Amino acid sequence: MFHNGRKTIGVFAENMSNEVQHKVCDGIIREARAKGYNVALFSSQGSYGQSELFCTGDMQIFHLPPYEELAGAILILDTMDRKENIQKVIDIVKGRSHCPIVSIRMTIPGVNTILVDNATCMENVIRHVIDHHKAKRICFMTGPKDHFDAVERLNGFLAIMKEYQLPVEDDQIFYGDFWKFMGPAACDQFLAGPEKPDAIICANDHMALAVTSELIHLGYRVPDDVIVCGYDGLDFALSFSPSITTAEAQLEEMGKKSIELIDEQQDDYSKPEILHLKSRLCLRESCGCLKGHNLKLMTTRRDEYENLQNGSHLSVVFSYMSAQLTEFSDVDGISSVLSEYLNHFSHLRSYAICLNKDMSSDHKMLDYANNMEVRVAYKDGQMIPHACLPYNKKDLLPQELTGPEPQAWFFIPLHFMDYCLGYEAFRFEEDHPAGITYFQFDVIVGNNIYQTLTHAKMQSMIDELKAASMHDSLTGLYNRTAFTNYGGQTFDAAKAVHKPVFVAVMDMDNLKLINDEFGHVEGDYALKRVASIISSCCGDQYVYARTGGDEYYVVAKDLNEKTCAKCMAAIEKELETFNASKKKPYEIHASQGYYFDVPKDAETLDDFVKVADSFMYHNKLENKKKRGESLR
Repeated sequence: MFHNGRKTIGVFAENMSNEVQHKVCDGIIREARAKGYNVALFSSQGSYGQSELFCTGDMQIFHLPPYEELAGAILILDTMDRKENIQKVIDIVKGRSHCPIVSIRMTIPGVNTILVDNATCMENVIRHVIDHHKAKRICFMTGPKDHFDAVERLNGFLAIMKEYQLPVEDDQIFYGDFWKFMGPAACDQFLAGPEKPDAIICANDHMALAVTSELIHLGYRVPDDVIVCGYDGLDFALSFSPSITTAEAQLEEMGKKSIELIDEQQDDYSKPEILHLKSRLCLRESCGCLKGHNLKLMTTRRDEYENLQNGSHLSVVFSYMSAQLTEFSDVDGISSVLSEYLNHFSHLRSYAICLNKDMSSDHKMLDYANNMEVRVAYKDGQMIPHACLPYNKKDLLPQELTGPEPQAWFFIPLHFMDYCLGYEAFRFEEDHPAGITYFQFDVIVGNNIYQTLTHAKMQSMIDELKAASMHDSLTGLYNRTAFTNYGGQTFDAAKAVHKPVFVAVMDMDNLKLINDEFGHVEGDYALKRVASIISSCCGDQYVYARTGGDEYYVVAKDLNEKTCAKCMAAIEKELETFNASKKKPYEIHASQGYYFDVPKDAETLDDFVKVADSFMYHNKLENKKKRGESLR
């Protein structure tokens, strides 16, 4: 894997751009690099819009890795939207891999587990608001009722409140979503009674921010009227105003510890371990304290400002990119557009679009093909023009994109609904190893690649219909419509420069007799045989067609009359050779006539056809006399 002889550790997560995942991955990549391991990070984007087809395509990324070759597997699945998806990933990883497995922030039987000490994680925060800020009525916003972190953090809150002999009524507990949407509902409940809370403690920073935002909207001052605290220690909680007092989880340390466990258990992973990491109290503005954090606060808010500006810039960039991509109908065109935009990704080192080989919209692929190819390649800040790098799926990437040093690549599914197109691969600079992947970018690229397939299919259908409308279905030669079109162009081109034109008319003899005595199958054979002989004798210098039941027309320019006469003689000779072979119980004959002249200004192709046809009819009568056939 990655062609450098190093062991590779797989990481499995969802929404890798989430800050929690970002920090854990930072720790994983830094420690893996220090110990000489490659890292392959596989991430779904999440069930946006609750589309079942999109979710199916998104989850396909977890079928990509060569699990049997992994030296370790790290699961970061607690942020997955759907429980059934969590179990699917667990079953795949445990069923196919033969290596140490580490689960971060989620207990999975039979594997190493690294957990936050939820029993005490809220302790320092709650004790601080009680001891230092003298809070007595404290409300708690926990997560979903059935979420293990939510249950343990709520139990920790209740234990501390009991220790301090502070009452907890039902209206002091609100079950949230570990996200930002239920802040208003929580505030409605906490503020509904006659006694307002002194403090609201939230089980994570997302909910603390949502509560603080709603309190400010309602006219409350934080922390003067109500103290708000959270948990996780995320940077965006520091950049908010007021910055959120929180308990900082050791997210990077979790990543580092997971690599240490895998490294220690390379020879024996039969005895999985469970580690509990403590959190650290971070005093900030939302409780009224800000000790020693001024510089970090300013730095974080500056970074947040720059991130917002960058995000706004990228939104515009992606809009232009999406519009520009619609101009192209093939992957090479997509590559040329992306070459203009990939430099907008901060810290991006290398990038690849990896597609199922020989895919088409006619065959709906629901999995990755064994034979893959990189069709868009960006390495060390430079595009590889017209990339078409084949490789086997188990290698994840072709050798041209990897190197001898420890590699860390992110793999993101590339799909249109449940149609599996391939995947994107990102590699970021070492000083920013986890990077940020952009959901909007992924969707735009996936949709446009699918559109190129659809366009190719439509163009193929148009070409087939056009070909069918211009060709005789029995012989494959041009039909009368095509002859009028292409033959007319040939005629007009010669007339424009006062050059001679050759026009021939051929008519099969006794086709009705063959049909009546030997059947229409044999009649069709005879027609196709004549067509084949005309095609082989005339070649590309002539336009020829079957224009009726037993009629064939030929036209040419830029040839002398002698050459054209030889062509007609060759056709006659080939028919004689066939008849002499006695392959059929009948003979095939075709009378011919031709006209060779420089067209006058008023003359048309039809005029030349009529002259050639008169010569053909005269020859037909002569041929019948020679063969002793009826002149009727």
